[in-house]
Amino acid sequence: MRLLVVEDNERVQAALRSALAKQGLEAVCATTGEAAMELLERSRPDAVLLDLGLPDCDGLALCGRMRAVSSVPILVTTARADHDSCVRGLDLGADDYLVKPYNLAEVLARLRAVMRRQRAGAHQDAEDPPGGLLLAGPVRIDLRERVVLVDGVPTELSAEEFGILVALARQPGETLPAGRLVDEMMRLHRAELEQSLPAHISSLRERLGAPHLLESVEGGGHRLSAHGAV
Repeated sequence: MRLLVVEDNERVQAALRSALAKQGLEAVCATTGEAAMELLERSRPDAVLLDLGLPDCDGLALCGRMRAVSSVPILVTTARADHDSCVRGLDLGADDYLVKPYNLAEVLARLRAVMRRQRAGAHQDAEDPPGGLLLAGPVRIDLRERVVLVDGVPTELSAEEFGILVALARQPGETLPAGRLVDEMMRLHRAELEQSLPAHISSLRERLGAPHLLESVEGGGHRLSAHGAV
């Protein structure tokens, strides 16, 4: 695994590079946002460890720039422990957010987790139907345009609601455990999303305008009706 380490503190950077090397991992390092963007294109890393305290740019803005040009997993590592920074980082495309000081073993475990989810997502995309359209009863989902129609009527969904709907529509009629839905979305920390999942499910059910389409199953699972029967 080749990691792009974006860290302006050269002492921390050197220690991290050494620790990663002991794990058999290659690290390419940048101390500025511009250098990070150049290395992202040139070195093609498998994942990015991104510190937010950079001398030439805001780390959160850099996260957004990286996500705009690459699907590489991004793990933010920062001293910023406030909730707003965490939420903004995830919204801008980070796959995970880890507050310093951190344990290297935890960093590596989180990297492995986001890379597993990325591979699973790539595999799932390859299995999507031609044209990127998913159909489940009266629900029609255009994956490329991110448009949802219910009985031909466009329905506006939040990013979280869209993620839930797509995960369910890929396997209509099948009950998906809450944890599996969380893995499909990758936009929020697992704990945060598990806590907010019932609210997202309720909101999605309301927005679809047909409560019977989205069924909650005893035991914590959810499914999208394949036939749209009341």
